[in-house]
Amino acid sequence: MANIVIGTAGHVDHGKTTLIKALTGIETDTTKEEKKRGMSINLGFAYLDLPNGQRVGIVDVPGHEKFIKNMVAGLPGINLVLLVIDAGEGVMPQTREHIDILTLLGVKNFLIVLTKVDTVDKELLELAVDDIRGQLADTPLADADIVETDAVSGKGIPELLSKIEEWTEKIPDTTADGKARLNVDRVFSVKGFGTVVTGTLLDGSVTVGDELTVYPSRKKTRIRSIQVHEEDVKRVTARHRTALNLANIAVDEIERGDVLSASDRLKPTWMLDVKVTCLRDAFAPIGLWDRVRLLVGTREVMARAVPIGTERIEPGKEGFLQLRLEMEQVVVKERDRFILRTYSPMHTIAGGEVLDAAPKKHRRFKAAVLESLKTKEEGNLTDIIEDFLVHKKESFTAAKELAEYTGLNQETLKEEVRSLMDAGKVIQTSSGYIHADVYKKLKGPAVQLLLAYHQKFPLRRGMSAEEFRSRLQQKSDDKNMSEREVSALLKLLLADGACREEGNLMAAANFTVRFNEKQAALRKKIEEVVKKSGYTPVKKDVFDPLDKEAPAVVEALCGDSLVQLTPEYVIDKAKFAAAVQAVHDYIRSHEKMALGDFRDITESSRKSSMLILEYMDQLEITKRVENYRILGAYWKDKS
Repeated sequence: MANIVIGTAGHVDHGKTTLIKALTGIETDTTKEEKKRGMSINLGFAYLDLPNGQRVGIVDVPGHEKFIKNMVAGLPGINLVLLVIDAGEGVMPQTREHIDILTLLGVKNFLIVLTKVDTVDKELLELAVDDIRGQLADTPLADADIVETDAVSGKGIPELLSKIEEWTEKIPDTTADGKARLNVDRVFSVKGFGTVVTGTLLDGSVTVGDELTVYPSRKKTRIRSIQVHEEDVKRVTARHRTALNLANIAVDEIERGDVLSASDRLKPTWMLDVKVTCLRDAFAPIGLWDRVRLLVGTREVMARAVPIGTERIEPGKEGFLQLRLEMEQVVVKERDRFILRTYSPMHTIAGGEVLDAAPKKHRRFKAAVLESLKTKEEGNLTDIIEDFLVHKKESFTAAKELAEYTGLNQETLKEEVRSLMDAGKVIQTSSGYIHADVYKKLKGPAVQLLLAYHQKFPLRRGMSAEEFRSRLQQKSDDKNMSEREVSALLKLLLADGACREEGNLMAAANFTVRFNEKQAALRKKIEEVVKKSGYTPVKKDVFDPLDKEAPAVVEALCGDSLVQLTPEYVIDKAKFAAAVQAVHDYIRSHEKMALGDFRDITESSRKSSMLILEYMDQLEITKRVENYRILGAYWKDKS
């Protein structure tokens, strides 16, 4: 069976709390202030056992206009709403406002409960029903069932229970996909247990012992115990009202409005991109920099409205806003619903859903921004994945992060991404996914970086890989690119043929060193000297007197006809290859080779022999063991 949470709504004093007591036997007005006033101020909670044995949670929300924010706080995660209307009073102002709020929050399942029917005669009751049908004809409740009840006499209560049971059987079960997330609506301390919080688990599941993060403070806590409907359980899944006993956190370190999550990737934000629907009878249009009250989750914060693609959003119209928060950050996810109210006097004017929970600041009339928001609104999975990969700050995205953003399980996500990869729109790397357009934006500056280097140093075969990585990171828009991600980018550039690797140097794909006539003559002289020197390495600065361009020519020849043993010494490439072969043959015959053995083979000095052998050690051609050399890993790759 689905996990069901039922909410009540309606005008103050229309009998919501009394109705719940008649259904459940539980008193949800618990504070002295509530009992004194005779109305609900804060959220009340109960549970109901249906005839079929299913237990459902009930949230009794305040009806008074002053406590609308408490009413909104109780609605996330609700599956079915009982709209309570007094038979003697009919539809009242707060009834209409509650309907507006429920509609804006995306609630679709309603039962209309007519209360106190024993206090009116039959004719007045019929008039009340007709009036309700007429007043709600233009709302989602136009075809909702009406159940006539009286909580004092018990009239209609069995029929109401039956109707609720019918609805619970229609509501599909929810999966526990995604990381656990709960908006905290109450915090208190229990003697002997410590800090307890309550709320409706919106996503995922939690188990005793799980570690959670408190947002926005990012404090860590652990679940000591879990209760659902006053019973201890080991595990709870999405859409359950639950109480969590938390360890490692004091009651004053967490508050209503905070978010508890198993994810460590949620981001407190100062901005939200949203789609809003402005009520037809809204107090005023929503214009640039209007101050509004944002009610989202269990938190109320002040924000400024920035319409996107329009000057204002008129009553009865829809549009996009960027909400810029004033004093507090919020922690939400895409598709979370919210309500907007005017700052003063307080009236509900709009509501909608979050399209981007951590956007950049936008230019108001930029076409690309509007297209991105429309994509997020339409909800096509592949389009949403593409949009996320293109517009997020980081270039690479881990599969785990993408799964959290989309709410998909890993298997479904792989299928969606695979279709994008087959279309050439997304590339998979060792550091995660990258969109092809993002890669192109990184590829252009990378190639330009190498071309600029070649122009400055035309006789060098390339830039050192270490320098290229560092400068590539600096030049990228993604300044936080990790070493691992830079490595993934280099692999893409090499695989794409945008550049090539020569030893520890990076060069543009089509670059080759070209010597002019003068440089070619220098090359010939340098190669002749080094070749004649045989197994005796030559110090590079001996060529400096030949010409001011001699050092550059020597650099260009390193890796071509010369081998650079150290930053100061070079040797003829063919001679070095002969030395490598001689070392291999000797060690194959004798198992190991001493420095003196190599010196005898090459008839070179001790210093020359050390320079050559130490370079072979670096290349893993040889491996030094005490005062001997054996064959290194290089030869394993050759076998």
